[in-house]
Amino acid sequence: MQTLRIGVLADTHIPHRLTHLPAAIVRIFTDVDLILHAGDLDETDVLTELGHIAPSVAVRGNWHRNPPNRSSSHLPATVHLYLLDQHVVLTHGLWNLGHGLFLEFYARVLGQHARLNELMIRSLRWRFPDADVVIFGHSHHAEVKRSGGILFVNPGAVCETPDFEEQPAVALLTVHPSHAEAEIVYL
Repeated sequence: MQTLRIGVLADTHIPHRLTHLPAAIVRIFTDVDLILHAGDLDETDVLTELGHIAPSVAVRGNWHRNPPNRSSSHLPATVHLYLLDQHVVLTHGLWNLGHGLFLEFYARVLGQHARLNELMIRSLRWRFPDADVVIFGHSHHAEVKRSGGILFVNPGAVCETPDFEEQPAVALLTVHPSHAEAEIVYL
């Protein structure tokens, strides 16, 4: 049976939170067929580095407070891929500035960071009801969850997130013609 192994990452935030990709990513992604970056690269040189490992696709992230970062605004907000009959959607997870501000307020001010993925999954399920897999980032919280028949994958953040006490992580997605599965790999 044919399968595809896909490396998934998000929120690298280079050079604002990291100076370069951790060496562990090369080791973890050594045998992947494709790499998907769910936004907040901050510098597109990250794509060049990832491209030395495997073909890479990325979406833009959200704006941050650190000028001149525009989170690679030339990248698409959403990418739809059809891999072995599986419809895979790659997005950062925010569909407009208001939605992003609401989620940030909810997470940081109200202290509901643990529920941020839940809110994002609810929104993404509504936006992409025909997807088989939705890959998203933004929350810096790694999670694999099936909801409404859709596999949701948030690989977490490659950069450290001390304010949320999240461990840096990536994900490995395995796509089969009939289904997909994913696992979180902590760095």
